[in-house]
Amino acid sequence: MRRLDLQEKQLLSREREREFELRKFEAEEASRLTRAMAAKAGVSRLECDLEDSFMADLEEKLSDDSGPARVVTAPAFPASCAGEMPGSVDFKKPPPFDCAHMSREHLKTEQKQDKSLAPLFESAVTESELSNMSSGYYIKNDILFRRWTPPYASPKDEWSVVSQVVVPSKFRHEVLSLAHDNPLAGHLGIRKTYSRILRQFYWPGLKKDVQLHCKTCHVCQVAGKSTPPIPPYPLYPIPAVDAPFDRLIVDCVGPLPRTKSGNQYLLTIMCASTRFPEAIPMRKITAPAVVKALVKFFSLFGLPKVVQTDQGTNFMSRVFAQVAKELNITHCFSSAYHPESQGALERFHQTLKSMLRAYCLEFEKEWDDGIHLLLFAAREMVQESTGFSPADLVFAHSVRGPLQLLQEKWLGDPEPQNVLDYVSSFRSRLHRACELAKQNLTAAQSDMKCWFDKKAKARHFNPGDKVLVFLPLPGSSLQARYSGPYVIQKKISDRDYVVATPDRGRRSRLCHVNMLKPYYDREQLDKPSPDQGAVLALSNAPVTDSPLPLSSSLQVSDSVSLSGAEDSPCAQVERSGPEVDCDIDCPSVASVQGRLNNSQMLANIDNCFLHLSSAQRTDVVELIESHLSLFSDVPSRTQVLHHDIDVGDNAPIKQHPYRVNPEKRQRLQSQVDYMLSHGIAEPSLSPWSSPCLLAIKSDGSDRFCTDFRKVNGVTKPDSHPLPRMEDCVDRVGSAVFVSKLDLLKGYWQVPLTPRAKEICAFATSDAFLQYTVMPFGVRNAPATFQRLVNRVLRGVPGCEAYLDDIVIHSKTWDEHISQLREVFRRLDNANLTINLAKCEIGKATVVYLGKIVGGGMVKPVQAKIEAIAAFPVPVTRRELQRFLGMAGYYRSFCKNFSAVAAPLTSLLSPKVTFKWSPECQHSFESIKTLLIRAPVLAAPSYERPFQLAVDASDAGVGAVLLQTSSDGVEHPVCYFSKKFLKHQLSYSMVEKECLALIMALKNFEVYLGSSNYPVTVYTDHNPLVFINQMRNSNQRLMRWAVFLQDFNLAIKHVPGKSNVLADALSRAASC
Repeated sequence: MRRLDLQEKQLLSREREREFELRKFEAEEASRLTRAMAAKAGVSRLECDLEDSFMADLEEKLSDDSGPARVVTAPAFPASCAGEMPGSVDFKKPPPFDCAHMSREHLKTEQKQDKSLAPLFESAVTESELSNMSSGYYIKNDILFRRWTPPYASPKDEWSVVSQVVVPSKFRHEVLSLAHDNPLAGHLGIRKTYSRILRQFYWPGLKKDVQLHCKTCHVCQVAGKSTPPIPPYPLYPIPAVDAPFDRLIVDCVGPLPRTKSGNQYLLTIMCASTRFPEAIPMRKITAPAVVKALVKFFSLFGLPKVVQTDQGTNFMSRVFAQVAKELNITHCFSSAYHPESQGALERFHQTLKSMLRAYCLEFEKEWDDGIHLLLFAAREMVQESTGFSPADLVFAHSVRGPLQLLQEKWLGDPEPQNVLDYVSSFRSRLHRACELAKQNLTAAQSDMKCWFDKKAKARHFNPGDKVLVFLPLPGSSLQARYSGPYVIQKKISDRDYVVATPDRGRRSRLCHVNMLKPYYDREQLDKPSPDQGAVLALSNAPVTDSPLPLSSSLQVSDSVSLSGAEDSPCAQVERSGPEVDCDIDCPSVASVQGRLNNSQMLANIDNCFLHLSSAQRTDVVELIESHLSLFSDVPSRTQVLHHDIDVGDNAPIKQHPYRVNPEKRQRLQSQVDYMLSHGIAEPSLSPWSSPCLLAIKSDGSDRFCTDFRKVNGVTKPDSHPLPRMEDCVDRVGSAVFVSKLDLLKGYWQVPLTPRAKEICAFATSDAFLQYTVMPFGVRNAPATFQRLVNRVLRGVPGCEAYLDDIVIHSKTWDEHISQLREVFRRLDNANLTINLAKCEIGKATVVYLGKIVGGGMVKPVQAKIEAIAAFPVPVTRRELQRFLGMAGYYRSFCKNFSAVAAPLTSLLSPKVTFKWSPECQHSFESIKTLLIRAPVLAAPSYERPFQLAVDASDAGVGAVLLQTSSDGVEHPVCYFSKKFLKHQLSYSMVEKECLALIMALKNFEVYLGSSNYPVTVYTDHNPLVFINQMRNSNQRLMRWAVFLQDFNLAIKHVPGKSNVLADALSRAASC
């Protein structure tokens, strides 16, 4: 019967080959027709019939507006070949596009009747007024247009300005279908479809509609166009089994090349606990044959408790189920097309096939002749997961192989052992080996899960959900694609689901979650909301809704400033800045919480802290689990202190809320609801009132801000000092282990006094509330919060706190975990909450106060440097001041900052006219170059002596503090440079060199004053070596000599060519 089926298949295959050759020959004959043959046939042109294509309606409507329809012609072919033209294009599109209702008159009517476009008609301006605007709305021939300039073009270039037709709601679906679903559109992604529509059309909420349309496109979903790619489900390790051969994994391999014995399959069996493999050659793998081979295996190793197989027909048969029932064996089967569920056996298949290939090539024998030899090799090798060979775990001794024979030949036979001693040692050795193997297997699975879950994400479905299933194509088991949509019938576990597949051979099948992806039904999701497309036009200001550039770059604002009168209800946002790459999609609706909350982090705590070893990770997890009260999702309320606001005798200040559009108003209300539900704010009857606005965070979510400028103007200041950033960075820099903790909305954890609550009242368009906790933006808030952390963490060794950024640093791990326990205990007692998503524990380096510290080094954050490097040329004194402020924060990394920046700092004086000269441009570019090439600084160590290199030029002073590392290399610790004042320029050379030393010692006194070692000073001015021995009448040098006696200095003269660093620092100003 089987041979007859095979013969029928061969005959069918031959018939298909003949048919293919016949069609190929006919196509070649048709392609040989020449123009002469076509002319001889008397036909010169051929009309293409478009009646059955999607372009038919377009041609018809064009003929209504512009005369008779044009006939599209093409070079002719003989009628007999018309249906077989090589390279012919099929213009048909299912379903056909109907545009009979999309005439110009219909467009005018729908625009006027669309309520969402009414505000746009009201804000429309004349074409003369529009010429001075980069974007805006106007009416031409009774049709509403939008003038728009792409972000990559200039409004001055008229050729780049686009006139977009504003599409009413009724026609938007047709436009979206033409731009995405049409064969000429190509089912491109959201960004390109959006850009394509913007070339001709626009409507409010266009990008959101494009996102929804592309997301619900059936073709794109089935084709697997998912952006970003669907992440796999977190790894679920198979539990390690205690007793050997309690759980077996069974599978079949083949067909392989048929041997002389007729074998072409392998039945593979593996013990799940010991990884002991077995491979049985077989002629066929029908259910009776498989059962017979398994029973023979059971007679040797005993009956198992569980047998795991895939869903092959031989394993799912009634015969197999009956045998398993009779032998009291539980039969488990993996989900379809998910070999990872029995990965140990699948990996053994790969190893065994490579061994068989090598055996056949070397000995030129049949593969079934050497299968027993290769199994011996596989059982003798140590398994990486268990740490033992399968033979060791089954037989409790190493099997005697070729290498052991060679060892015995060299060393002699081993001493005989008593039977009782052997049995006693055998039992203990086997028991201990199995325990260690289980531990090693569990550790290996844990490590594998940690690495796998880095890019994994839990996904859940419910019965009734529509999904697409990754299944093989009918008739081809080696090709697969997403099919569906199908409906989930039953949820077996978080990872396995039963899916109904009525169009397949099986009406339902068990599928792993990695084979599923959600199906978005356009009929359910593509429903306009009541307020969709609503726009509030406040003025004739330019429209700012512009697309993302085609180059995937986005305009990023360097600053946001409020201009106008202080009581102005509107705020003008200044947008400026360079283009930087942006690979994320801006969310259409900002959420209140931009990052993962603590509960989500705790649920996935096993995937955190992967940079630590297993023992260190266990210490951290145990520490966190012992202080779970520190990690709530809502900020707690401390009772250590309260924040008060003293305004003296000033009268209450009342301000009206800012006017906002409906979309922002809704977002403001969501923020207010969040604060009310969590007790952050409460209804108020206060005579005080401050307005509110929304700012966008770096993660795209909203930040609720209250404008306390007028209240801050009458508040008495609090003089509690903040720590110096440089001191904090220096103390952390030399650590081996560094942890950074961040408090969850730290200000909101400090309660207000009753008087402060009234003063902190705020108003929105829909609410009048007052804060119950210390808000952001109020004066003296930093001083209060610094006082809080100082009071809570006072006396903890190796702990630095700058506002809500707490850093713990140490040299050893034991010391570090002890410090963390103390910090957690104190924060817990103070009833404070930690933001686990922003914490970094046990790292070598962390970003602290804008610098990367740890591991004995300090260096700037690359992202900050890139932002400064991309800063545009300042056009005002204020912009220049902002640039110098940003760059000056990293001046300690620059060898000659003050000298290089001299032309720019001169422009800051109000007495000087702001004029950008070539010298200013050169200075501007040089500062960026300095920061880009900034060296890595060494963290200061007070256990080693310091070296100081100084030099002076005609323009200024330069110095660098050095320290020799353990490898004998001098590393810079900090740079210093300063311009000479006007009166100092007239000093003599010896006075300038001495002044350079005085300035350097004053600047680095924080380092040198704590050192017990003499400071070696390098200078290229030899008279400084004898400064303490000078006897002259120069009173200035005499005073400075007395000052130098307070330091333990060893001044050494070096030639100028050797004192490179200090010389460069001082002489750059003269360039």
